[in-house]
Amino acid sequence: METLRAILPDKVRQALHQIPLSQIYELRLRANAPVIACVDGRNIPLRSVDITTEDLANIIHKAAEYAIYAVLDQMVKGFITIRGGVRIGIAGELVTERGQVVAVKNISSLCVRIPHEIKNCACAVIPYLFDLQHPISTLLVAPPGAGKTTLLRDLARQIGQKYPSLNTLLLDERGELAACYQGEKQLDVGSNCDVITGGSKAYGFENGIRSLRPDVIITDEIATAEDAAMLQRAVRSGVVVMASVHAADLGEVRAKPDLGSLIEQGVFERYVVLRTGEHAGEVVGIYNRGLQRL
Repeated sequence: METLRAILPDKVRQALHQIPLSQIYELRLRANAPVIACVDGRNIPLRSVDITTEDLANIIHKAAEYAIYAVLDQMVKGFITIRGGVRIGIAGELVTERGQVVAVKNISSLCVRIPHEIKNCACAVIPYLFDLQHPISTLLVAPPGAGKTTLLRDLARQIGQKYPSLNTLLLDERGELAACYQGEKQLDVGSNCDVITGGSKAYGFENGIRSLRPDVIITDEIATAEDAAMLQRAVRSGVVVMASVHAADLGEVRAKPDLGSLIEQGVFERYVVLRTGEHAGEVVGIYNRGLQRL
């Protein structure tokens, strides 16, 4: 995480000296407010370390390697990804033209998310997600912070490791799964894995299936009717899809107007429900297509 250390102000680096970055999941930096470190689910204010708007601007310029134009496409989507897979979420004043966001200025806060690979965290669920040695379409259901992304990443890695004949396509819309930086995967998602970063899920499903011939597609946080429609089309075409959704339980998924049909139409053969706990990917229950607990 030397890249992250290099872009932080000296006063923040010094305050973090007693907390290993390996234990920090997020840093919240807000103008004219103390820095907050999220350590194992607890928010810890760093006393006597206030951030200025100048500090925030300097962090972004360093993260962009002083070439803002090179990361503008990411910035207008609300984030920048730096080497090592660290994602910096950006809040500030949006500049729009004809209804489209074209820039962000007067940055007021940053959310620095530090990825944590937990290899083999998917071991407990893997036996339920295969039928006759072939993966089956699965939806991970969990609230924020429960380890959906971490679990999906390990699923990609283990599928490539255990089933080398299968081609996996990772649709990494916000650069959180593989955290590619200048084309290089910063996180281990397996050797048989192709990654499309930064594009919409619709683009990934439509063009990925046509040009990369995946056996399995893995994607994070489906949310819209368009996501659901593309996912259904992929499954109907014979591609296995493993995805996640923000929800506390299956009842909450069924109540979502754009996603409830996925359950009603039996698109997924497995549902894995997670909860926020001491470890990433704590499983509440695993269910079949008919919502019977396994």
